[in-house]
Amino acid sequence: MTVEAPGKIKLNNRDNRRKVRLTKKQIIIALSIIILAAFLMVSAQLYKHGIILGNDMMFHFNRFYEAYMQIKTGDFNYFQSIFSFDQSGRIVNALYGPDFSYLQGLLMFFTRNWFRYQLLTSFLCFFIAGLAMFSLASKARVHYKFSIFISLLYMSSSMVSHYALSQNMTSWGAAFIPFIYIPAVRVIQDQERPIKPIELALAVTSVGFLHNLTLFLGILSSVPFYIVGFLRTKHKGKMIKDFFIAVFLTILLNINTLIGFLEVSLTNQLVYPKFFDDVLSYTTYFDIGDNNYSSLGMVFSCLMLFQIFYFFVSWKDTSIVERLLTLVGAFFLILSTNFIPWEDISLYTSFVQIIQFPRRFVLIAYIFLLIAFAYTLEKLTKNLNADKKKVMYSFLCMLSFLMIANVNLNILRSAEAWESDTPTSSGNNAPWVTTNDPDELRAGFTSGSYEDAFKVIKKPTPDYLPLLNDMTQEELDEQGGYQMYDEQIVNNSLDVSKTIDEKNRLVLTWKGRENQENILPTIVYTGSQINFNGKNLTSNQLQKTTLGAPIVQSKKGVNKFTIGYKPLVNIKLLMSIKFVTIVSLFIFAFAKIINNFIYFKQK
Repeated sequence: MTVEAPGKIKLNNRDNRRKVRLTKKQIIIALSIIILAAFLMVSAQLYKHGIILGNDMMFHFNRFYEAYMQIKTGDFNYFQSIFSFDQSGRIVNALYGPDFSYLQGLLMFFTRNWFRYQLLTSFLCFFIAGLAMFSLASKARVHYKFSIFISLLYMSSSMVSHYALSQNMTSWGAAFIPFIYIPAVRVIQDQERPIKPIELALAVTSVGFLHNLTLFLGILSSVPFYIVGFLRTKHKGKMIKDFFIAVFLTILLNINTLIGFLEVSLTNQLVYPKFFDDVLSYTTYFDIGDNNYSSLGMVFSCLMLFQIFYFFVSWKDTSIVERLLTLVGAFFLILSTNFIPWEDISLYTSFVQIIQFPRRFVLIAYIFLLIAFAYTLEKLTKNLNADKKKVMYSFLCMLSFLMIANVNLNILRSAEAWESDTPTSSGNNAPWVTTNDPDELRAGFTSGSYEDAFKVIKKPTPDYLPLLNDMTQEELDEQGGYQMYDEQIVNNSLDVSKTIDEKNRLVLTWKGRENQENILPTIVYTGSQINFNGKNLTSNQLQKTTLGAPIVQSKKGVNKFTIGYKPLVNIKLLMSIKFVTIVSLFIFAFAKIINNFIYFKQK
């Protein structure tokens, strides 16, 4: 490989690509382009000043509001929802990216209302996706200009833009997952030291702190790289040692998330997100239309298929990195489509229910095939003269702009619903609104008080509730889990007052007119600790509904039901371990920077 000038790199087709350090100017230009692209995509919503009420908005906004209120009041309860989800005490954040939830809660302090919060987080999701993809492409030693091109394409893909359109957390996973593949590429490139433990631990943690399923896909798709890297390296013992150090550091950095998730999920049978029987409707398909959550669209369909077919006809001229990227990317692409008999597979395994949508596999294809396509572009343009290269670069710029404009248009259409007579038409929240007046609904999100939004839309999502009384997930779906949760918790007929005591436990108080049986609007888990009218009880001593709501015998007069949660392992201990690990890594990194500075100064 020879270097002509910044941004102009001649590469051969083998694995001896030499690392080219980007200049500060190149980095600034790349970041500026990514920031501009992210702004252009969300600008339609900014100008329309409309909130997009997407499918997953109410569930996740409840999560983040919980974190916000706990930070605001200082009433911390790691497991129970004591402010959100109708103060039901249900466990959500401990099972679903607790660290990320608290980070989002902090952002809510700066934005002060739902519109600014949604706008800021959508922008950040796009920006981080572009930054992560550019970082991965640079690590993979892709040509500078092509690195920017595929970063813009990735930002504009449906896997990333679905957060702005529907508040889907898979998009946040998509924004961070390219970081996981930076250590995977290193394993192939650096045979002397395939694994840097801290780098690998931080990469895995960057995804693990927000979305478990995306982390699973990231690890699964990285396995071939580590197998090949292990076979190629001469320092197998050191690679194994560094790998286990990385695993240990990752566990320490995510110890609260891991222990919290394992404890609740292993001691309770939980309700998982709804599984759709017509699973083939939720696969990826090729077409020549727009790129959306199910369709690859013309650009990505042509790009991915071209890369796969070109790869096979030029197999001998490809490097190991290209082969891994293309083969693994093609595998996950096929896995996401209806070429796989998913409906038949779902009859024999519950794995499909965990994945929920097979189209989620296409995330890996977007990343891997884009990087591989960038390699192909390098080879195809290597011998072109300057004028022809200008034509090629202009074409790529045009393609990037069209994809960005398409996202802008989709966001514009969704934002326009806000000022219509049906503000919920951009999502599926319509059945759960508490008012038929669109102005009153809009006021719930623009009043300046975050909690007012949960008064105008009360979506009873039963995900991660305990599933009891020998009921299966299929039976719950048939009988209507949403309706059960709505009747038992959200719109419970019992007039209950809910407060928080000095131990940050949920306290339910109500007046009983006579001795009668009542279903309380709260959720009991195996680890719940209860005090009912002065008597301490365990979960097993209570009768409960299918979704964990306690059934109690009220007395005449004032009744008091206090519910807390006692984990098997003290959460303060886990957070202390995490904090010490983070501080230690900062000290180690700082010491290394100082050491390098002294070394180069002496040199």
